[in-house]
Amino acid sequence: MILKKRHRKNKDIYIIILLVVILSLGGYFAFKAWQNQTDIIQTSNANAKSSNASPTNSQIAIKRPTLENGEPSVISIPDRNIEAPIVYITEEQNTADGHQEALANGVVLFPGTALPGELGNPYIFGHSSDYFWKPGDYKEIFKPLIDIPVDTAVRITNPDGELFIYKVIETKIVGPKDVSVMDQYNHERKILTLQTSYPIGTALKRYIAICELDEEATYGPETLIKN
Repeated sequence: MILKKRHRKNKDIYIIILLVVILSLGGYFAFKAWQNQTDIIQTSNANAKSSNASPTNSQIAIKRPTLENGEPSVISIPDRNIEAPIVYITEEQNTADGHQEALANGVVLFPGTALPGELGNPYIFGHSSDYFWKPGDYKEIFKPLIDIPVDTAVRITNPDGELFIYKVIETKIVGPKDVSVMDQYNHERKILTLQTSYPIGTALKRYIAICELDEEATYGPETLIKN
C-alpha cells in the first residue's frame, strides 16, 4: 500500500513537471509570435511613413511653367467623355459620409496625397454608379474609366489652374482594402492614380488606372533644366 501511494505521488509530480514544461514552451512560442507580429507592424508603419514622407531638398522639382492653363481643379479625359471638378477634402472630412458628400460634387482627391503635377501620387476617386435617389450630378462620372486603354491622355489642373497631362501606364483591379495603390513613390515620380468601384453597381472591388506625367506634353520639348 505504501509503495502504491509513493508511486502515485511520483506520478503526480511528473505530471506537474510536464505541465510546467508545456506551459513554459507555450508561453515562449506565444511571446515569439507576438514579437514577430510587432516587428511586422512596425516595419509596415515605417515603410508607410517613408513612402509618404515629404520630399527632401534633392527631390523638390524646379518650378516650370506649364504650356497651358485652365479652370482650376478639373480633371478631363476627352477620349472617355470624362470631365469633372476635383473636390479637396480635409482630414476631418475623410470619413465614409464625408466621401459621399464630396462625391456628389465631383471626384475627390484623397487627403494627404500629392497635388496634381507634384512629385508623388495624387489619388483621385469617383463613382462608377450610385443610388438614383442620392443627390449629385456625378454618380457615374468614372464609369467610362473601366477598361481605359494604356496611353490614354488624362488632363488635370491644380488649384492654380496649371494644366498637367498624364498618360495611363497601367490598369488593374484590387480589393477595397488594398492601400498599396496610394503609395507616394518616395516623392521620386510624378504619378496619378484614378479609382472607381468595380464591378459597376457594386463596391466589391476597385478599378485602378495608374498614370504618369507626360513631361513633354505638359512643359514642351525642353523638359530638362540644367543647373
